[in-house]
Amino acid sequence: MQPFVHVRQRFDDPASALAHARDLLDDETLEVLGDFVIPTPGPSVERDFQTLHLDFGLPVRPVGPGDVARFTALHVPVGLPHSGAATRFVRLSSLRGRGGWPDLGTAVRRLEAYGRSHGAHDDRDGYREGSLARICEAVLSARPALPSLKENAGFLCGTEFAALADERDFLAGLGLDVVESEVVVAPGELLVFENLAVAHGRRGVRGVHELHQRVFGHRALDEDGQRLLRDRVLVEMMGGPD
Repeated sequence: MQPFVHVRQRFDDPASALAHARDLLDDETLEVLGDFVIPTPGPSVERDFQTLHLDFGLPVRPVGPGDVARFTALHVPVGLPHSGAATRFVRLSSLRGRGGWPDLGTAVRRLEAYGRSHGAHDDRDGYREGSLARICEAVLSARPALPSLKENAGFLCGTEFAALADERDFLAGLGLDVVESEVVVAPGELLVFENLAVAHGRRGVRGVHELHQRVFGHRALDEDGQRLLRDRVLVEMMGGPD
């Protein structure tokens, strides 16, 4: 499957659309990790963008078995008002050769150090990072500028930037020439993407409960399996040897 597939077929209901998403996946071992109806009421609905991220996060320092999202399916039901909001994509492979990437071992060590200073509130829980900006900052910047979750107990990941232009300027400041693609899913349509091949976000404002989302992946994957996927993602980003 391509990193993302826009199925313009009109599905009558979310169940049939999300069932079709499963047919597009080649890996029969993937499980449904969750079904969600988003966005929920709250401040995030009022923001006119969503930062680039990986669903469920990249397992930087796994502690015990953990769920890892591999594919995400999005469907807008027929009959809802069409917001026109776009899903943003950045192919991780497009970041290759830019920003002065280090070797894989150095990248992992920098990410782990970033987790100790900026990551999970409790290191005993391990460290996952979903934000593309934070992953890139951890690997490429000697002096992190984004807020630390450890030092700001009330900070919510995903609110690092006040505007879409701020996120783009931040990534450019790391030496990254980020090329985005956008897809607008009309009512009845389906969008499926490979969660560890592209970072995704949003431009525009969605209505409450506009999207039905299904996440496919590995349930309770062991630590070695999580590290293997982590390394594959980093190698994809850096274009270096595995």
